[in-house]
Amino acid sequence: MIGSVLAIAKGGAGIVRDGERTVFVPGVVAGETVEYSVAGRLRSAWQGRLLRVLEPSPERVPPPCPHYGDCGGCNLQHMSLAEQQRSKAAILTDNLRRIAGSAPQAPPPLLASPAERCRSKAEFQVAGGAAGFFARESHRVVEVAGCLLLPRVSEEHFLRLRPRAAALDRGQWRVLSDGCALASLLEGNDGRREWLSPERSVSFAIGPHEWRVGPENFVQANLFQLAPMVALLTGVVERERPGTAADLFCGAGFFTLPLAARCDRVTALESDPANLASLRANLERNRIAHVRVLATDALRGAPLEAELAVVDPPRGGLSGRLVSALAAGPARTVVYFSCDSATFARDLRLFQARGFVLEELKLIDNFPHSDHFEIFSVLKRAELSDQ
Repeated sequence: MIGSVLAIAKGGAGIVRDGERTVFVPGVVAGETVEYSVAGRLRSAWQGRLLRVLEPSPERVPPPCPHYGDCGGCNLQHMSLAEQQRSKAAILTDNLRRIAGSAPQAPPPLLASPAERCRSKAEFQVAGGAAGFFARESHRVVEVAGCLLLPRVSEEHFLRLRPRAAALDRGQWRVLSDGCALASLLEGNDGRREWLSPERSVSFAIGPHEWRVGPENFVQANLFQLAPMVALLTGVVERERPGTAADLFCGAGFFTLPLAARCDRVTALESDPANLASLRANLERNRIAHVRVLATDALRGAPLEAELAVVDPPRGGLSGRLVSALAAGPARTVVYFSCDSATFARDLRLFQARGFVLEELKLIDNFPHSDHFEIFSVLKRAELSDQ
């Protein structure tokens, strides 16, 4: 079959119309004419396979990684960086239009990142004597010879200790780095844990604070976007000047520390035990005593007495209970960081139905060479948005 690629969808595949069907074809660029076959249905969507590019886009480039197409880590390396970013903005805009019922008239501002050596943490898979990354839509491990996304210190560590890690029957190997130091933890599916580095945590200096985390903690993915993400939040706080704030899904305190520097009282919610331990240690390390830590699942929607709320949930987004609790509480402003445009659009619709408006929106390119990205947004009560 022959068709034109209309756009790139969430997931990185191109949208091609085949009569009444919409077929998702990976490895294409918007605007190209391609020959493809229909491989079948997956999760109720028609899946295609690229056979030939008949009319290539000028934005098509040779993938920089020799494992591209087999390794499941990247899916946009065949596009120029500019085209990757344009596609991500289009994905976000389309999801806002279809799911939230509104979309910005112009593409949202984008915070770009260097495309190489940017990842803070690698999660290697180990199985069957191989260590590397999963192939796409598979639990088969691709034994890579390196990864351009990793800091060189992480890549060299992986290559040096790969034979030792691969001796594990099955498990995961997490390597966290700030670009210089690293901490490395190998965990087997049988419960075995082995540290492959002298250090068990890495220290990041962000503004006046030291934030120390380990491979088992949640960490923002892009080394070059850590300070810009904090700056986005502090810009809102300095403009709004809330006395009280809540940091939901706070992890090890990445946003909690800058909130505490600018607010009289902060409540931090986290359910993961490893994150809670690091959060408390980071508060003590930075001599911060006015943060109340709640070991709870924010999705349950407990009411919070906070003028400003920061939410940075997993890909599943927020719950209806949590949105309702935030809308019923005193929060004038919600700063929402999201790593999934579809669930963000769904939650935005819920907030809008409860009297909030989208005041600010930015796309943060935390994941070069993949269709993933981070969203920064500011939601404000409608009666306050024009003040």
